[in-house]
Amino acid sequence: MTYPGWTSWNLDPVLLAALAVVCVAYAIAYRRAARLASSPPGAGHWLPFAGGIAALVVALVSPLDEIGDRYLISAHMVQHVLLTDLAAALLVLSVRAPILPLGLPRAGLRLMAPGGSLGRVIHVLTRPWVALPLWALATWVWAAPPIFDFAARHPGVHALEHAILFYTGVALWWLIIDPLPSERRKPHVARLGYLAFTRVASAAVCLPLTWLSSTLYPLYAHAPRAYGISALRDQQLAGASMCLIEFLIFGIALAAVFIDVLGREERLPEPLGRSA
Repeated sequence: MTYPGWTSWNLDPVLLAALAVVCVAYAIAYRRAARLASSPPGAGHWLPFAGGIAALVVALVSPLDEIGDRYLISAHMVQHVLLTDLAAALLVLSVRAPILPLGLPRAGLRLMAPGGSLGRVIHVLTRPWVALPLWALATWVWAAPPIFDFAARHPGVHALEHAILFYTGVALWWLIIDPLPSERRKPHVARLGYLAFTRVASAAVCLPLTWLSSTLYPLYAHAPRAYGISALRDQQLAGASMCLIEFLIFGIALAAVFIDVLGREERLPEPLGRSA
């Protein structure tokens, strides 16, 4: 039996078109912000964006997608971490000021302003008592063996799973990074507390997978044994890889908070203030 290799890419035209639209929209916003901002954006903005798009491509377009669907739970778990943590965190980091709000047209400013319709939704979804429980529930529920296996068997549910993981990740990292200049600047200690909570919540998933001596996921336990990896070792690799990536993300985010690379202004820029 042949298994997916590095030539088995998911070239879904809808997915590729969506990624292309996001890239074009970001390029337009970047150019506009560079023209209007007194401190224009630079590599600290476009590099995280490129990294976030690369993480999405690896998770959804590369062979990791097919391998995770049918053969290796370790690939599937890495896919989840890429979506909910790495891609979400990098993309939110890439749109911090001056990309938001100076990169937006007037209509976008009205939407994103604190009194705008989208601004009000963002304000609610990124409150600590909303973003943190939603992220934790998404992480735990989709990792539950019956739900995890069911999603892997049904493409529509699988797509919903990925969407929920990604957008709860965006809400979480929006809370931590806080990319929009606002008057409710969260102290560093609070952001570190939110970050610590998420790592503890993810450890509830990755640590048992790493150390259990029996398999939990029937679909993957009975899957074709691809790449010479046993079902138990595959599950242990899933937990270990999740823990490693989560640890690296925690370290990077911790350093970012301490050296304040987020570079957010203390007050609202004039365009956002006027639209508010």
